[in-house]
Amino acid sequence: MARTNKLAQISQDLEQRIRSGLYGQGQRLPTENSLCQQYAVSRPTLARALSALRDKGLIRSTQGSGHYVTFADTPSLAVPADELSLGILAPRMEENESGFLFEQIFRCIASLSQQFNFSLVWNGVIALGHGASRQAVIRKMDEVVERYVKNGVKGVFFIPIEFHPAAPEINRLMLEKLAHYGIGVVLLDGDVEAWPARSQWDLVGIDNIAAGTMVTRHLLNSKPRRIDFLCEQFSANTVAMRRMGYQLALLESGIAPLPDWQHAGDLNDRAFLLDLLSAGMTDVVCANDFTAMKLLAACSQSGHSVNVVGFDNNEYSALMGIPLTTWKQPFEEIARSAIFAMLTRLQYPDDAPRHLQLGGTLIVRASCGQNAG
Repeated sequence: MARTNKLAQISQDLEQRIRSGLYGQGQRLPTENSLCQQYAVSRPTLARALSALRDKGLIRSTQGSGHYVTFADTPSLAVPADELSLGILAPRMEENESGFLFEQIFRCIASLSQQFNFSLVWNGVIALGHGASRQAVIRKMDEVVERYVKNGVKGVFFIPIEFHPAAPEINRLMLEKLAHYGIGVVLLDGDVEAWPARSQWDLVGIDNIAAGTMVTRHLLNSKPRRIDFLCEQFSANTVAMRRMGYQLALLESGIAPLPDWQHAGDLNDRAFLLDLLSAGMTDVVCANDFTAMKLLAACSQSGHSVNVVGFDNNEYSALMGIPLTTWKQPFEEIARSAIFAMLTRLQYPDDAPRHLQLGGTLIVRASCGQNAG
């Protein structure tokens, strides 16, 4: 995209967020580092976009402090007079898979319950167990939805199921059931439709393509070479978008991302990982930190050495002894945006769906080495 178009895109996107009330009057915008990473632009380009917002009277900037919304006509979101009951629907095929990430988001949502006058019901955080059948998954999720209906839950934060061959069908069935009962839905983390399609549901998550590009650029370290991508089979659409970012970073370095460098399989199968390592995999973008942890565990037992980057900044990775370089998600901003999307959806159910993509931060640690490549 041409630089002028990129500049206009950033300015228009931030202006839309301000005018919609996502960034309210007096609120500080995300840091410049976060915005640069989110939009994959340089500081000078971002500075020009922010200058355009200042010229329109939308923000003010304070050196050393940040940029603050000054737009006086931001629509105020009506906090419900009577306490709302909101629920979570987060089925997981493995008890620990992505659990840390979602627990952090849910805790941030719960911390805002008093401010926005709602209660958060956690009954829908379900550990289904590896290998659960399609029927078993649907039955357990049905039970949660029926309980929510009985208890008057008005809206559900839904994290689509992954790591199951019937995941697309299961997600569709659950969303249809929630719609049948008139329960509002905000998707967290990823859409139920594969990119570039978009579903009819509100979505709040990070820009996974940009994140995948940024972590791969860091691993490349301006030294074009083979980089592998590793993920669990039947992963969510977010992983496919991270892989697209990985591919873009290689292409901009003049490298064709070969199919043989991109791997999806059963990461609990140690033989699968050892075969990849024996075939020459040495620099790896992992779909998330759990994937990276499983790979590093296999390396520890086999004596292989790899440079690794992951996603989610999972605190349990420290147990591996090699802190992971990773992409940290902005939990508090995701939570606040999700609540805003939910309350707006409940107040204006016929509005067009909103898809909010937030930034993140690259956390550099020892897992990709000091001089990778």
